[in-house]
Amino acid sequence: METEKVVTEDIMASSAEEVPAPEQGTPVPPEEPPVPPVEPPVQDEKSKKSFLRACASWTDIFVIAAMLSVLLILFGDLLSLILNRWVIPANQIGMNLLGDADSVEFLLQYFNFYGIWIVFMLVILLFKSNWPMWKAFLYNGHGNNLKAIPAGILLGFGMNGFCILMSVIMGDIKLSFNGFDPKLFFIFLFCVLIQSGAEEIIDRCYLYQKLRRRYRWPAIAVLVNALVFMALHMGNPGVTNLGLLQVFLIGVLFSLIVYYWDSLWTVIWAHTAWNFSQSIVFGLPNSGIVSKYSVFKLEAASARDGIFYNTSFGVEGSMGANVMIAAAIVIVLVYGLVTKRGEKMDHWAEAEIRDAGKNHYWEAVVLTLIVAGLTAASMFGAKWMNDHADEINQYMESQGIKPSESGEPVQTQPAETQTQPAETQTQSGETQTQPAETQKQSQESGEPAQVQPAQAQ
Repeated sequence: METEKVVTEDIMASSAEEVPAPEQGTPVPPEEPPVPPVEPPVQDEKSKKSFLRACASWTDIFVIAAMLSVLLILFGDLLSLILNRWVIPANQIGMNLLGDADSVEFLLQYFNFYGIWIVFMLVILLFKSNWPMWKAFLYNGHGNNLKAIPAGILLGFGMNGFCILMSVIMGDIKLSFNGFDPKLFFIFLFCVLIQSGAEEIIDRCYLYQKLRRRYRWPAIAVLVNALVFMALHMGNPGVTNLGLLQVFLIGVLFSLIVYYWDSLWTVIWAHTAWNFSQSIVFGLPNSGIVSKYSVFKLEAASARDGIFYNTSFGVEGSMGANVMIAAAIVIVLVYGLVTKRGEKMDHWAEAEIRDAGKNHYWEAVVLTLIVAGLTAASMFGAKWMNDHADEINQYMESQGIKPSESGEPVQTQPAETQTQPAETQTQSGETQTQPAETQKQSQESGEPAQVQPAQAQ
């Protein structure tokens, strides 16, 4: 026992020598309790299995979201009209830059989309629930960056240029050099960027993100916004079923780029490069509309329908272009499967965790009321127009508008123009009277009748 006591005292003494006692007056910091690791919040099983996301809003229902997208476009057009009339002298500026009324009119068809940009940014700014859309719209480093610009230009110009090249090789179109004006070239590029970008921020940012916020399946956001994108092009001149199919396919392709790379900038520049190369560089119809200025000109008399070209809708109405875009979609999907690449960035993940446990039953009631109201309004409007058809026709006639054979209103010539003298002055000073049949045809078609030259005396 004595031996054990001596050994214990020696050990305690050596321990005291190894750990010096703190000096007199030095404060000893208290020991901090260990911090437990922070586990990320998890969703309950019910939320994971739900078809809808917890952060969804009733305005994200695909029908209402599509209607809101259309309203943004309409309000944007209205804002452009108001600003052009009282704030921005767009026509005067265009005439100073271009000096040609026809070119200015065509240019403004692109430039007037700037109102959509303003309305879009106001909607994001004013509604706090939309603030995560800024991450998809502004510079984010991984998707919206400087690399996205050349990537988008290469994608849009490459696809459109390939179709045009194949059309030339197959003899479906003939192009001739028209002239390069640097000022016109870059002015049109800027305005086409405004137009193409406006369509993309509405479809691939606003509508796409609203659908991603509501529905757990990304396929709904991809397909629904592509369908709305197609519907917006139904009224374009010369539209065909193949043309609408291509607009839908390009909407799917651009949506997949947003899904896999979170790069709205890429699709904006791809859309711009497609429209610009087709319309301004090569002078072909873009969604059925032909530019007044282009670097190359199409010899219209030589154009014919082919695999990669449609005489009414341009490259966009061809089967070859549809196959090319469908192949690009397949390549992107296969790439995603092989690399196991999922969604690059879910901008609503935090909101979904925050709103876990939220239900959406009352939203179904709201949707039902909205659909019922729209249906009732449509039925009432159709009945009112049917009951007042005579008054409507009289008003249209008083405004110089008459229905055409297709049912669409056509502007007629004023009475003063229709009753102009039939005599025209020739260079020799003699007058020649147009035949009555020619005058009648001229008045009905709304186009000036051609005067036959007087026979040489």
